[in-house]
Amino acid sequence: MVAPNVNTLWARVMVDEFARSGLKAVVISPGSRSAPLVFQFSEHPTIEDYSVIDERSAGFFALGLARSLRAPVALLCTSGTAAANYYPAICEADRAGVPLLVLTADRLRDEHECGAQQVMEQDHLYGAHVRWFQRIAQAEASADRLSYLRSLTARAIQKTGSPWPGPVHLNVPFRKPLEPVPVATEHRDHVPAQLTDQARSLVQGRPNGQPWIRVTQGRPMPDLAAVDDLARRIQNSHRPMILAGTDLRGSDYREALRDFAARAAIPLLAEPASGLRHWQARGAGILATGDLIAASDFYRDHGQPDLILRTGHAPLSWPLQAFCHSAANVPQVVVSSTPVLADPEHQAGDQIIADERELFTALTEKLGAMSPQRSDWLNAHIRAAELATGELSRTLDAHDKLSSPGLWHRLGGLLPADSLLFFSSSMLVRHLDTFMSAHQGDLEVHFNRGLNGIDGIVSTAAGLATGRRQDLDRSPAPTVLVIGDVALRHDLAALLLAIEMELDLTVIVVDNDGGEIFEYLPSAGLEPAHEKHFATGGRLSLAEILPSAVTLHQASDWNGFHGLVEEALARPGLDVIRVPTSRLDDRQLRDDLIARVVGVLEDIESPASRA
Repeated sequence: MVAPNVNTLWARVMVDEFARSGLKAVVISPGSRSAPLVFQFSEHPTIEDYSVIDERSAGFFALGLARSLRAPVALLCTSGTAAANYYPAICEADRAGVPLLVLTADRLRDEHECGAQQVMEQDHLYGAHVRWFQRIAQAEASADRLSYLRSLTARAIQKTGSPWPGPVHLNVPFRKPLEPVPVATEHRDHVPAQLTDQARSLVQGRPNGQPWIRVTQGRPMPDLAAVDDLARRIQNSHRPMILAGTDLRGSDYREALRDFAARAAIPLLAEPASGLRHWQARGAGILATGDLIAASDFYRDHGQPDLILRTGHAPLSWPLQAFCHSAANVPQVVVSSTPVLADPEHQAGDQIIADERELFTALTEKLGAMSPQRSDWLNAHIRAAELATGELSRTLDAHDKLSSPGLWHRLGGLLPADSLLFFSSSMLVRHLDTFMSAHQGDLEVHFNRGLNGIDGIVSTAAGLATGRRQDLDRSPAPTVLVIGDVALRHDLAALLLAIEMELDLTVIVVDNDGGEIFEYLPSAGLEPAHEKHFATGGRLSLAEILPSAVTLHQASDWNGFHGLVEEALARPGLDVIRVPTSRLDDRQLRDDLIARVVGVLEDIESPASRA
């Protein structure tokens, strides 16, 4: 069918090619200049379109949606500062490796640098935080331009994915008319009827729904010489270790890594969002107590590692960060399928860029029998983990007062299998790392790990919940967000987004009247600046600031907490549960618990022989 004007043709071809290349969802922020694409997205039968008014919230919603779907999601906005509001989410997507296709509408170049309304320079707006940028050419009803458009559009989707997933930015200029309205035959934006006959494949796309250009780029295969060398080093080491950091792709290669670690008798210290930790089939050698072991004198008594393999992001917990920094003389090998080097301590001596599953499978096949010292080394770690989790469980079970450590200890047993758990940064993730270490059930765990801020947490959770609903093959298990009161206030309006979209989302708010992490920093006690500008406790209570459409449930004790969580998980819709705690008490409890565990770990008998 002939398009009523060239903008409609241009947008129709773009959206059609996006769909052919695998795009399943778009998040649209309101505005006029983007109208040609809005109309085409809203009419496309295979692309789900979501409307989110606040661009900052929309960016994080798309981030969560792409995380959940594990596929690219498009963001679309009008010209001007609307595009600038996507910036925080794009930075997070860049660091975390989340595929986003950012479409910013723009005016033509002749409207720039002349004082026209709603015009700013949008080319390269996101700088080095996108994998690829292109300014789309001005719409034109010609065969040459349409072939260019289809090819570029298909390539844009490909560049959000393998081998280095992340955001891609297309800046798309449009002039009026922006709506799909007919124009006169003599109008410059008229689409001649004969174009469809002359360039049918360009207007309608390739047969059988094929993309214009299919770009095939496999993940990097391991270098055989590197595999042989690493296998030899592993075979000859006496105290090797694996550190598995946060990794959105961790679940893709966890079986291969688990089998390799078991075959090589190597202890594997896994962070919560590594994909290896909250996993029923993880095996005894994948340990959830790395921060506690590192905080103790375990390595003084049992010997330092003589080889460290690292996957995912750099460690988040303070003890493991200090451990990596102190391991200056220990050979460290960073393994990743992307060129990003996760080595903030600058201690790594090798980086192997290869598909992790293929690499660990190849290493497993190369290994021979392990020495008895290796079994001693692994078993000492397993024993330490058992003692640590046992001491934590006994102490927290007996602690009646509501606390953030106690919340994580109990939440693990309340979440059904295959639940999606998303959590805020700062102290919450550190408490999870330490105090939910005994939970080994199957959970899908997400964390905006890239830049560690509190920006867009509720919006990201809403996107994750939406992805679960859109993916019909996904488990119907619930989506749970655990968030601090400051992070909730920062993204409060997104609760209304969850209600408007009728999402199934349980939000558990740890309300300690401020940012607990700052109690661990030198600013603590330096009043009044500390409380006003760092802790930032609210003047109004949570009940006073929540939108009236949101019902707040408040836990007063652990029995009440258990009941509220179980009820929320059993019913559809949004539930917000407040758990009041004290920043100072939580810090004291954390310090006391870690001290107790460290004391218990001192009693572990050292191996009889060491290398």
